[in-house]
Amino acid sequence: MDNINRLREMNPLVVCITNDVVKNFTANGLLAIGASPLVGGEVAEASDLMKSASALLVNIGTADQSKLQVMDEMMKEANRNNVPIVFDPVGFGASRFRVEITEQLLSRHEVSLIKGNAGEMHALSGAESNMKGVDSKEETPVEEIAGKAYDRYRTPVLVTGAQDALMTGNGVSIMDSGHPLQGRVTGSGCLLGAIICAFLGTSDRFDDQSVIDAVSYYNLCAEKAASAQEHPTPGTFATKLIDELYLNDDNLLKERKVVAR
Repeated sequence: MDNINRLREMNPLVVCITNDVVKNFTANGLLAIGASPLVGGEVAEASDLMKSASALLVNIGTADQSKLQVMDEMMKEANRNNVPIVFDPVGFGASRFRVEITEQLLSRHEVSLIKGNAGEMHALSGAESNMKGVDSKEETPVEEIAGKAYDRYRTPVLVTGAQDALMTGNGVSIMDSGHPLQGRVTGSGCLLGAIICAFLGTSDRFDDQSVIDAVSYYNLCAEKAASAQEHPTPGTFATKLIDELYLNDDNLLKERKVVAR
């Protein structure tokens, strides 16, 4: 299926309640892939926005009490309007505050996908995780973490790392693409969450393949961005990643490496 071409034709509106550090990078990445970003929002406009949004990203990277109110209201209105939600528990396990707001939001609202790095998702599963701030030092296999997180929440989960694992009711899919420089650019994981939203926003229901395509496309674009540099460095890589998201299409997905188990 031509998911990327369809996305560009539909130009889905992705509302991002996200990390202050990554707003510009996220918006540019969404524009490059063919989506329409709306980054930020107020409690008072949640009802209006969720009537026209294709998907909602909720990222707790720089959350505070006022943002919690916005997230809560946006998620409530998204559920009311059947808008898919991707929830990114950035830094979960690093502080009690992050744990509490994540548990509060997930208990109140239905999400389409919970997405995080191995450390965050390991902690989310109820296990003790090796976190340093918002960075993951987790060495447990991603498929094991995904399985435990799915068992706890019974919601599709994506665990990101050197390999990425998507666990749904259909089983686990392991994706083996990407480049280490993604871990050297602030917001690379946050942008992935927004891109998954764009893919999910083009379908009437949650679809495993849309998530697999989104992750694979993003990671393969990262590989091309790194290979375009004689001496790959993070600053140039970030710019070239945006370029590759714009330049490529569904043909790139022929190179993806996915193992379904």
